[in-house]
Amino acid sequence: VSTSAGSIYYNTTDDELRVYNGTAWTDLGGLIVFGGDDATHWWKNEGITQSTWTAERGNVNFTEQNGSLTYTASDSRFNNLKSIGNTANTYTYMTADTGSNGSFWNASQAFSFIAVIDKVSQVTSNYGDACFVHQWNGQPDGSWSLDLTGDHTWGGGYGEIIGKINAPGSFPQKGILMFRASSGGSSGQLQWCAAGQSSWSTQASTSGWPSNISGSYDAINLFNFTGASHSGHRFSGAYAEVAYFKDLRISDTTRDAWRDYLKAKFSI
Repeated sequence: VSTSAGSIYYNTTDDELRVYNGTAWTDLGGLIVFGGDDATHWWKNEGITQSTWTAERGNVNFTEQNGSLTYTASDSRFNNLKSIGNTANTYTYMTADTGSNGSFWNASQAFSFIAVIDKVSQVTSNYGDACFVHQWNGQPDGSWSLDLTGDHTWGGGYGEIIGKINAPGSFPQKGILMFRASSGGSSGQLQWCAAGQSSWSTQASTSGWPSNISGSYDAINLFNFTGASHSGHRFSGAYAEVAYFKDLRISDTTRDAWRDYLKAKFSI
């Protein structure tokens, strides 16, 4: 750990954020300072296991489906904290499924999400991969994914609002991925804060939702779509922390509070 004045780090044993004042480390309060600003659902790093990811907030856990993901108890990419990942050509995914159609998103309301990721490769050549998926009624058709490299709606007739865009450099790409949009999809932004950077870069801006999607979004998926008939849109990489904001386009203040917390915690 750097010991220059102003250096910060997150102590996972004591749950404290600390700063070096030039002569000693002092506590800033860690999780007492940051309480998960505005998140309706929050999957903290501490809740990751091999086959489940226990929710800190929102009462909907992620569970592994269709195979085995790679659990790392001390991942050097994320400040030696936990991660869950997958780079194999499989149908493995995690789902946080409420079992109630429309409970996560109704295809018109605002939403935002933030995820700490390390994307190791691009899988599909035409669309973004399945980093974050609004899952439609337990089936792939109509489900919508967002990724560092764009978006995709499974089924061919639902349209994309971004399509395929380039990553901001060669892979792997580690950092904080954020999407936010108002009701109806207006004022949408896909933003990225890369490891080692303090500012957000806008990957894409949007003004509406995909053209033909409609309600019944009962789950959020990571890595892939439920019921995918091929693995061509899977996400290849790892996650360390995820937050979701239902019916809310988060403000710059909330976005940046999350950035500061996550960069300190994962030393990115």
